[in-house]
Amino acid sequence: MAEHGAGERLSSVDVVDELVKLLQDLTERPRFGELPGRRAGARVSGDRGIPLVCLVRGEPADGLLPALQAHLRGAHPGRVPHAYHRFPDATPGVEPAGTSTLEAVGSVLVRVARDLAHGANDRYGRHEFRRFELVYWLMNQRLDGADPESAVTLLTRLRERDLGRRSGDDLKDVLDDAAGTAPWWVRLVVRLVPSFLFRAKLRGLVPGSEYRWLLRQPYLAPHDPGTFIGFAERLTSALVPGQSAEPREDTGQLAKLLVNAFLEDVRRAYRRSWWRIRSARRTVYPVVLLDGIRRDNGGYAVLKIINDVRNDTGAFDPLVIISGSAKVPPDAETTAEREPAPVSQASHAYETWARKLATDSRARRPTAWFLPLQVPDVRVVRGEVPPTATLSVRQAPVWSRTSVLAIVVLLLVASVATVGYRHVRDVVAANESWRYEHCGLDRDNPDAHTLKRIGDDCVGVTTGQVPLFGQADSEDLTRFNRVQDLIVRQNRLVLEAHARDPGRPYATVVYVSAMGAARDALASNTARLVGVAARQARQLDRTDSDEPLVRILLGNAGSAMQHGDAVAGTLRSMLEKDKSIIGVLGMALSSTPTRNTITVLGEVGLPVVAATLSDDAMPTASRMYFQISPTNDRQAQVAARHVRAAYPDKRGVVIVHSSDEADSYAANLRLDVAARFDEQGLRVRDEPYQPSSAGQGSDARRLGQSLCEVGDDEVVFFAGRPADFGKLMDGVSAGCKGDPPALLAGDDIARYAADDTLRGRHPEIPFEYVSFAIGAKGCAAATEMNQALRVLVPEECEGGANPSLDGHAALTYDALYLFVHAMIQLGDIPVSPGHIWTGWRTSAVTMCCRRDQLRGRPGRSTSSPPCSG
Repeated sequence: MAEHGAGERLSSVDVVDELVKLLQDLTERPRFGELPGRRAGARVSGDRGIPLVCLVRGEPADGLLPALQAHLRGAHPGRVPHAYHRFPDATPGVEPAGTSTLEAVGSVLVRVARDLAHGANDRYGRHEFRRFELVYWLMNQRLDGADPESAVTLLTRLRERDLGRRSGDDLKDVLDDAAGTAPWWVRLVVRLVPSFLFRAKLRGLVPGSEYRWLLRQPYLAPHDPGTFIGFAERLTSALVPGQSAEPREDTGQLAKLLVNAFLEDVRRAYRRSWWRIRSARRTVYPVVLLDGIRRDNGGYAVLKIINDVRNDTGAFDPLVIISGSAKVPPDAETTAEREPAPVSQASHAYETWARKLATDSRARRPTAWFLPLQVPDVRVVRGEVPPTATLSVRQAPVWSRTSVLAIVVLLLVASVATVGYRHVRDVVAANESWRYEHCGLDRDNPDAHTLKRIGDDCVGVTTGQVPLFGQADSEDLTRFNRVQDLIVRQNRLVLEAHARDPGRPYATVVYVSAMGAARDALASNTARLVGVAARQARQLDRTDSDEPLVRILLGNAGSAMQHGDAVAGTLRSMLEKDKSIIGVLGMALSSTPTRNTITVLGEVGLPVVAATLSDDAMPTASRMYFQISPTNDRQAQVAARHVRAAYPDKRGVVIVHSSDEADSYAANLRLDVAARFDEQGLRVRDEPYQPSSAGQGSDARRLGQSLCEVGDDEVVFFAGRPADFGKLMDGVSAGCKGDPPALLAGDDIARYAADDTLRGRHPEIPFEYVSFAIGAKGCAAATEMNQALRVLVPEECEGGANPSLDGHAALTYDALYLFVHAMIQLGDIPVSPGHIWTGWRTSAVTMCCRRDQLRGRPGRSTSSPPCSG
């Protein structure tokens, strides 16, 4: 900056240029920290501050501050926030009206705060004066100190002011109207929450609030009497006309409180913090122009109090104050030390002042913050001074601009939304995958950890129902689920009874079978579960302390028992947590997978009681294996005797059997039938077919048509599965339904016979099959099981119907009783899988075994006439 010599005469343009350059230095906010910023020789601390620039000018330069105001308005790229206040001029011959220092300071700061808060100064951020407004408002409240209710009155006014300031009168009316029609609890919240929040503010519990600051500022000992309301009462009436607070409080301290509140609001607006991004947009300090100050109009007093407050607080005030006066403030006296520097040397004078600031401020000198500058007697008229030097405002950082922040916020929101969407999508996908893998069960379902989907089978053990997949007949599925639900309900009753009488024998038995959506599987499993439910109910009805309680868990090893190892693994884990599990009953399909399942369960340590298995080699699968049903050899013997007695004219048998060697049931039965029929003197020939389980489609239908060529002296014996038997019947019906061959089937066709729909497809074709159970005449029969069924499943017994045409219900009824009997025999010995198995081996439990029932008279497949369709 070029400087003019002391004796050089300056023009109005030169004066304004010099001051504009000084303004540029004072108003430009550094990128980091605060002033002195880029000033040469500035230290990081110790001389921070902006001086009170006092322009001492004569009457010709009376328009200097308006000229500076014009430059502030015309700054590039936008106006510098500023306020211009001109004190009233003295009228010759008229004594100035007497006003107190407090009133003078208050009136000036109110106008300045109003101008700075105006929308025209919002380009770099809005200026708010919450602390100053609160203090000024309190000083203008008229209260009678003798009134005992004055504190309550002030509290009410404060609450109304706080609500009105935050929401506005219009919004308050809207909220009141809305609350009037809202539910009672909404009205209660609307009424209580603002009150609690307001009281928290008064107690200083809300950081950043003006109430908290007022109790922590240094003037007037705010902790006396210890509450906000008590301190607020001390401030009331200070500015009320005719009711001065001077007798109660020191007016000088009151004035300092007002000034400090004003300056604190400016400080807060410029405070840097990582969460106050808008503070970074403030790249220029605001300017206050105080024109025409004198000792008698309060102007000098305003500057003096600002000086004293800065000395007291030591805080940096981001505010440029420039005054215009005829004499040197604050006392209109000029000494050699305080001789105003020429305007031409403004920058040098500023540097000199800054170096002395720290020492002068610590010494609390009354003129520590004053920088007087002498303006030469040049005529300065607003609007007539060309803008040779102009003010410029540094652009706000790109990252702090509203548009950029909006974009960043949108990008952040979009990113968060994207990440959130992907996370939610992944969570939903993971949950859906979990549900799919665990048979549609949620993670919080305990059964989800013991069930898993493998292909189209829900494999595992559950305390609830076993879900089935695939196309199932709705009526059959309803019957199946109804019986499952019955067992689940009875389990709850078992647990309740056990809780009432813990000394009563209690155990858990797992029913494991081949469950699927096929008609024959649904019918067969429904019948078996009916028998289990009936036996469980009989135990519930008995209340003696030695009568066992049995909880039933349901397990599925796959539609072909192919996942028995998975069930065994699940039971191994369950045994570690549930010591009440003592064994497994059920099983289905005499096949290699079933044999493997029995072997693995034996390795786990669980005894297995099979109700319907008949493979001769099945008992060798595990030493802990027992079965209620007879072997294939026994049923072949009975079938051969039946054919010899019932069909004396027959001389041969055609054994129709599955070609699948993995189906040990069909392979073993074929050999036993061939041997036993040969013993009866009947010639034997085989007719194999490809079963549907082979995955290439069954040719049983074709074979069925070829059976129409069977000789009149031959009988057909079917050693296969129900699905293939149905196709065989289709073929026979298509080829010779008017004259079908004599047809006898193995015990597994009981599943086909148990299904009314399947059995009724070809009523014109009679057939017989071997049954392992006594054929009861429906629910009306006088047996324990049927008596229970009439109560448990009355819908299954309507019209005297038989819910178990295949006899499987009776077999599972007796199989479960085998566990019950063993528990009774144990007495005081703890119930465990090992003790149950030992009990079976050492006690002659034959009352429920029905093997001997198949030793019937010749010509009978069971002790009752064979079923025919």
